[in-house]
Amino acid sequence: MNFEPIIDTELETWIDAGKAPLDHYLFVSPELEEKHQGLMLMDSASDTEKYAMLRINQTGNILFVLTSSKLTIRTKKLFASVAALFAAMSSAMNQSGRSLFDYQAWRSLVGKSGFFVEVQKNRNLLTIKNSGVNVDTQIIQQLIPGLSSGSAMAIAHGVLSAVKGDFQEAERDENAKRGHLLFICEELFGAPSVTVRLFYASKKSHRALSQPGYDKSVNATFEQLQEAHTFLFVSPDTIAEYDTIFTAQPARYKNLIERFKKLVKE
Repeated sequence: MNFEPIIDTELETWIDAGKAPLDHYLFVSPELEEKHQGLMLMDSASDTEKYAMLRINQTGNILFVLTSSKLTIRTKKLFASVAALFAAMSSAMNQSGRSLFDYQAWRSLVGKSGFFVEVQKNRNLLTIKNSGVNVDTQIIQQLIPGLSSGSAMAIAHGVLSAVKGDFQEAERDENAKRGHLLFICEELFGAPSVTVRLFYASKKSHRALSQPGYDKSVNATFEQLQEAHTFLFVSPDTIAEYDTIFTAQPARYKNLIERFKKLVKE
């Protein structure tokens, strides 16, 4: 997959992904989830229902979860840096001839870059029910709560379809892993946090998804294993400054890409 057109046309193109009641939304960031519970308890007497508003970019790699359309300067800088950082990372992947779903390359790049610290390794069983809802839709709704319909769901469906295509490659080893990197940018009443999830699976563990018609409804209920690494930004206030550095000093931006390329190849 060629990343350059994606970076130019889709990375910073955002789609409205709907909203979810704030008291039902579970923040990925532990710090924000703790604040969320406290604020909801204090606000329990209010008659006004609050929402978490979702936006996703066209590549399906950056998700915004916002409690207000009026963001603080700190939030804007931090979230802008995510797009700049992901652009550098994906450019390094492209120039190294790696797929967007190359799990080992992403694992090396994220783990060795120094920008992230791993805080959790997830192993969840997704329940796929016998219902009129397609399998891929059920998976998306369990992985990204609040995402329900429209263009945002179509983007998520496209990601799953691409993963399916990778799994179906004849030469793909049964145990070779495919991955999808998702930056989750959350803002709770002016407090921002960025968490990164690296979802991954092997062809063997996700055999059901690689069968023809996996995106259709099923006739029986079954469970699907979902594994992911969860990372937090290291020193996010410092990283936020990179957005202006990338813009004002492209040479330093190119040097960062070269550094990422070396990590991808290790």
